[in-house]
Amino acid sequence: MNLEFIIIAEAGILEAQALMLCESIRQFGGRYALSGIAVISPRPDRRPNDVTLKRLNKLNVKYIPLTVESPCPEYGTSFRVLACAEYERVSTADILVALDSDIVFLAEPDLDLGSNDAAARPVGFVGMCTKGEGDPRDVYWRNLCSICEVDYNALPYVVSTVDRQTVKASYNGGFVVVQRNRNILERTADYFLKSVEAGIKPFANEGIRIEAGHGLVSVAGSEYWGSSQACLSLAIWGSNLTLRELPAGHNFPLNSCESLLPEMESGKFGEVIALHYHHLLNDTSIEAPSTLDYPGLPVSGVEWLKKQALPRFQLTVEFIRVLEMQNEKLNHAVRDRDMELNSSREELSRIYSSNGWRMLTKYYKLRDTIKRIVGRS
Repeated sequence: MNLEFIIIAEAGILEAQALMLCESIRQFGGRYALSGIAVISPRPDRRPNDVTLKRLNKLNVKYIPLTVESPCPEYGTSFRVLACAEYERVSTADILVALDSDIVFLAEPDLDLGSNDAAARPVGFVGMCTKGEGDPRDVYWRNLCSICEVDYNALPYVVSTVDRQTVKASYNGGFVVVQRNRNILERTADYFLKSVEAGIKPFANEGIRIEAGHGLVSVAGSEYWGSSQACLSLAIWGSNLTLRELPAGHNFPLNSCESLLPEMESGKFGEVIALHYHHLLNDTSIEAPSTLDYPGLPVSGVEWLKKQALPRFQLTVEFIRVLEMQNEKLNHAVRDRDMELNSSREELSRIYSSNGWRMLTKYYKLRDTIKRIVGRS
């Protein structure tokens, strides 16, 4: 089966994260190491820099610049949802693996779908999920099902992976494996757009701010948080498709490592295959978080991450920050120049306007004088 990875990269931290993810696929992908990788840039004003593009090319990664318009640009995930749907329509791969940029592989993943249509991990926490009737979030889920014409009862129950709560099926959208011809990603985007148009948001008017892998999300963007994964669930179960739960070590949340430590120490958790580090590796002032030394993380993968990938990643982050500072200075200079030009134009206009009125006044006085002289004669 022909398999292809889909990753989003944009100017800033996302392009550095995407680069490290691509490196990890080539290093630890095992049977998938040589699979196709499509890195998509959805917004023209946030393209990765030339250095990033050259490094991606060396990794034999296909770079795809798109122009994706989101009805809610403040919710960054919306661009991933819409871009993945657009790529699903044109890809020739049998299997697509849509990944968050803030993931890194430390060992060979198990991406086999078997007879299933999709594979993913349940969400880590209850968050915007519903436990069923009477749950504060249940109205959101029922409204979503209604506008998407999906039977609410078709959604099975799953257990969240960190706080161990039984909720209606909701999966982490940052690691999803799908049969391309099932149109799951396209249907997810369609449901998402319907929910936006209907004004349905999981955290509407709650004033929260979510910390994502690329930084702190705005209040407006945080209102939509989790909506993409809800739409993914409906896109699968609402079409009578089947899903395989990926093993525990896939999409391991590094920010919840402390909660999962007992299972890791006992060996029940299994080996960590894909590390979802969120924002925890973005700080270039430290070499690596101490959580990378916890049991369950593959030694060879962690060694590569610490000694090779992470130093390159941090250098890339610093380089990008320098570029961003230079761009900001340039933007300031351009704004200052434009302000000076506008000010000069306004001054010229004022002077011209003032002189124009003087000349017009002189003309009328001269005309009246000529009339008087002519009248006397």
